[in-house]
Amino acid sequence: MSEEVPYGYKKVSPSEKRNLIKGHFDVIARRYDLADTLLSFGLHFLWRRRALRRLKLRPGSKVLDLCAGTGDFSVLSAREIGPEGKTVACDLSREMMDAGRNKSAAARLEERICWVQGDAEHLGFARASFDAVIIGYGIRNFVFLDKGLQEIFRVLKPGGSFMAMEFSIPESALIKKLYHFYSFKIMPGAGKLITGTAEPFHYLVESIRVFPAPDKIRALLSVSGFTKTGYERLSNGLAVLYFGKKPKH
Repeated sequence: MSEEVPYGYKKVSPSEKRNLIKGHFDVIARRYDLADTLLSFGLHFLWRRRALRRLKLRPGSKVLDLCAGTGDFSVLSAREIGPEGKTVACDLSREMMDAGRNKSAAARLEERICWVQGDAEHLGFARASFDAVIIGYGIRNFVFLDKGLQEIFRVLKPGGSFMAMEFSIPESALIKKLYHFYSFKIMPGAGKLITGTAEPFHYLVESIRVFPAPDKIRALLSVSGFTKTGYERLSNGLAVLYFGKKPKH
């Protein structure tokens, strides 16, 4: 029997999960930003700024925005690193990147951002290519998380930094109860009104709940070779920042 991996509450083949994920984002690409803002009540703007402050990008750095989507982190990082730096936005969905190109053009940052279609678990970049790698809502969608982290470690320069922002489950019992109700009863229908389809939001709700707890992700980062690993819960745990460094030697 061939290996199967979690796709929400279901088990599917690795290739099927990869195709389903890509298909979801292809379909909702044009309305993704609106859905992200409305369904997170705008909190994702605060979360992204917090992630960039913790990452501490320097002018002239080379940054990989992995699972870049429509390029929110690409635009933010391009501003941080200045005209001497370079951000590479990499995503599996060309449709999401096409939407992101419009965003970078509107911000007049198209010269600082390079768009590359690619798979996070099979990166086409040379070893030690980037000073920093950042991911927004992406590690939850990896087919094999350990393989993806190994690729990130490989393309980071010695001393480079990794940061991932991911959805999670709130800590407070009351907020958790409200969050479960909102996730299962409100979000799929609202997502369908915004994007025309509910399926990506059903997957989102389920995938958050089957994703490993923060302590396990931190342990996996350490196993993958990262040092100074840790995590920070945001908004009572609605999102979590995971971080680590590639040793200098």
